[in-house]
Amino acid sequence: MEGRESSRSSQGSRCVAFGFAPPVKRVSPSRVPAPSTTTPASRPPPWDVLLDGRFDSKHPGRTLWALFSDQRRAVVSAVALYVVKQAPMSLLPLFVGKIVDALTPVRDDSWHRVVILTGLYLLLLAQNPVVHTFFVRLMSRALRQMQFVLRSALVERLQQLAVTFYDANQSGALQTKILRDVDAIDGLCRHLLHNGLNGLLIIVYVACIALTQQPILALYFLLTVPAGVALLKVFDRRFRSHYQALRLETEQMNIRVGDMLQMLPITRAHGLEDFEARDVRTSFHRLRKRGLQVDTITELFAATSWVTFSLFQLACLVFSAWLVIQHRLTVGEAVMYHTYFGMLVGSVQQLLSVFPMLSQGTEAIRSIGEVLEAPQVDDYTGKPPAPTPLRGELAFEDVSYHYAQGREVALSGISLRIEAGETVAFVGESGAGKSTLMNLALGFRQPDTGRVLLDGHDLRSLDLRTYRRQIGVVPQSTILFNGTLRENLSYGLPTVPDDRLWGILEEANLAEFVCQLPSGLDTPLGESGARLSGGQRQRLAIARALVRQPRMILLDEATSALDTESERLVQEALVRLSRGRTTLIVAHRFSTIRHATRIVVLRSGRIVEMGTREDLMALRGEFHKLASLQDGAR
Repeated sequence: MEGRESSRSSQGSRCVAFGFAPPVKRVSPSRVPAPSTTTPASRPPPWDVLLDGRFDSKHPGRTLWALFSDQRRAVVSAVALYVVKQAPMSLLPLFVGKIVDALTPVRDDSWHRVVILTGLYLLLLAQNPVVHTFFVRLMSRALRQMQFVLRSALVERLQQLAVTFYDANQSGALQTKILRDVDAIDGLCRHLLHNGLNGLLIIVYVACIALTQQPILALYFLLTVPAGVALLKVFDRRFRSHYQALRLETEQMNIRVGDMLQMLPITRAHGLEDFEARDVRTSFHRLRKRGLQVDTITELFAATSWVTFSLFQLACLVFSAWLVIQHRLTVGEAVMYHTYFGMLVGSVQQLLSVFPMLSQGTEAIRSIGEVLEAPQVDDYTGKPPAPTPLRGELAFEDVSYHYAQGREVALSGISLRIEAGETVAFVGESGAGKSTLMNLALGFRQPDTGRVLLDGHDLRSLDLRTYRRQIGVVPQSTILFNGTLRENLSYGLPTVPDDRLWGILEEANLAEFVCQLPSGLDTPLGESGARLSGGQRQRLAIARALVRQPRMILLDEATSALDTESERLVQEALVRLSRGRTTLIVAHRFSTIRHATRIVVLRSGRIVEMGTREDLMALRGEFHKLASLQDGAR
């Protein structure tokens, strides 16, 4: 309580200095990790258990078994409990047959036999509620753990995949894999543990009863299994193709809905609501069409199997009646076998009903495999950490890079040395290679030829995570999440003292604005920081970079699309941010780079000019032309 009151007092005194009343503090759930109090041995294991080669989308059955690697004892116990709890249903025809035989003909001990049989059956019924509850508990625990592990493994891998993976995969499709595809695998497992297990249990039990008591009927019963397999073969390929098409259509629909939500301000601004709604409905229509095809093939399969096995059941009834006439079966046995055959038919149909879910589940496994088996992984195993602390010396040695999608070369023969503490600006027309150069400096992309050196070390030889923790990045589009200002400012860091946060806000020209907020540092920002202006968002990004006390700063067009006053405030913050730090700036507005010690001019992926602003203006070359165009535009 004392710490909280001290924080509130500090915040209030800061705001009083600016002439504002202290903001009211509101409690908000924090996304900032608390300092760890657990020892390494007691921490949860990393959820990459499926990333060690056991996930194999080409062998879905093997993968399903691997998904339960830490819950196999629970699964086996659940199966055993299922066999026990299903005993009343499995043995009902046997009891019915025995009771019918006790009454045909009626004898002196008939009622006594009926009472004993009824009592035994009641005992079987009594265990069902308790055993069923334990079965559901074990099964649910195993399935929930599988979902947790699989989703955690997906998130773990998505954090490890290189930027090049995201060039070809959109966020909407990836969200579908985490949500819908994992649910599809869960649905398959539940179907297997209910319908599949029950069908298999009845088939095995009926086969054993028939083989031991009436082998002729057993052979007839077993004919139903090949008939089911034949039906499956007819429909299997169609199931796979239709479920794959449905999955892809669902991913495209999610992508389109995500685009629609992102484009809402543009759509409304241009009065394109009807156009956008029609376009999204087109995506819904395609999904509806695919869903109808899946539903049709599934129900056609169900109806065909029902008719086929109904004919088998009718034939069994006639055959059993003939055996009774031939005195080879009693009436009770005929009733028992006919009932069992009905159960057998139902069980085979249950097993066959699993196959549409199996097609959907295996397609989901293949879909998830596109992430878990993707080769574009940033693997830092065995690589040494980056120097700590960084000097901030960066060198590009004959670096070239081109994109895989057939685009022209982005960078060619770049050689540049940036000294520690130097501020270097990169300018040029759109497509000149400025952002690609920044991505290479971050290690997001690797050069096709040449190398990028950090304090004399090749970036490819280092654990880049330890490098990126020592740098600050201010992107062109500030990314904020739906949390408080404090949480966005100190994202990913343990608790940061309020005095330090307020000092950084002052450096970023943001303290006066924060004092006007109803809850100060603890004010919710809304989704994607919707309650902030463009300039405020950019200054918050600068403050977020400062709070990490970085040795290097990378700025990507940090003042684009800002008004004059916001640009001035951001520029002042940028000057403070880059002081004493190695700074790389990508700029379209040349007013941003007045404090740069050197300016590098790029054109078509090559360095065409380099020097101070005064030297480049005196050359009257590419930089002079760009600067003149910009001055003329004003």
